[in-house]
Amino acid sequence: MSGLYNGVFVMRDRQTGSLWTHFDGAVLQGPLADTDVQLQLKPLIHTTWSEWLDLYPDTLVPEWNTRFVNRYRDVTPGGGRLNPNFARTLLNEDDRLSEGELILGAGVGSDFRAYVLADFPDGLTVVEDELGGFPIVAFLNPTDSFGLAYSATVDGTVLEFSVQDGTIVDDEGTVWDITVAAIDGSLAGSRLQFVTSFVTEWYGWVAYYPATTIYGAD
Repeated sequence: MSGLYNGVFVMRDRQTGSLWTHFDGAVLQGPLADTDVQLQLKPLIHTTWSEWLDLYPDTLVPEWNTRFVNRYRDVTPGGGRLNPNFARTLLNEDDRLSEGELILGAGVGSDFRAYVLADFPDGLTVVEDELGGFPIVAFLNPTDSFGLAYSATVDGTVLEFSVQDGTIVDDEGTVWDITVAAIDGSLAGSRLQFVTSFVTEWYGWVAYYPATTIYGAD
């Protein structure tokens, strides 16, 4: 962490000293600011250890007791008011939602949308939508503050998804795991294409993307 921009932390790389935002992987300042270099965002799966271990039994776990252990602290996402030090760095503010409201933010091209986690039932939920002119599917679990979005198109076919007994299934009968890999059915071996998305608090998302819409409200 190397400071704040638009209310969220920015990162500094050790090689060039450039400052980066984790919202879209862009360079904010430094030697790489005038280049086309951009970090590639990857989906971060939020699940239980047992479920993950079933999928990847050879998973390695980093050592907990690092030289930074004295900086560890409990954090409750979506809780409390925004720290004034963070608020002073905001370039855009929007009161359509409370500043700490947890949302899944998703973007396709220049179109951005917020899915309010509290608006959906507990447990794994499927939301089918269109963003940037493309059909997408979002998988949400408000209970675990989890959400990610993907393209709903596989091999030129737009699929419809549902959750049956906690398992993701499409309308062709293919079964998908939590990493959106097809594990059984006619599409076994396929994987959905990730759409830039992550769970965050409203204030940061709308600060970066002031034209964002809100699912079900706009």
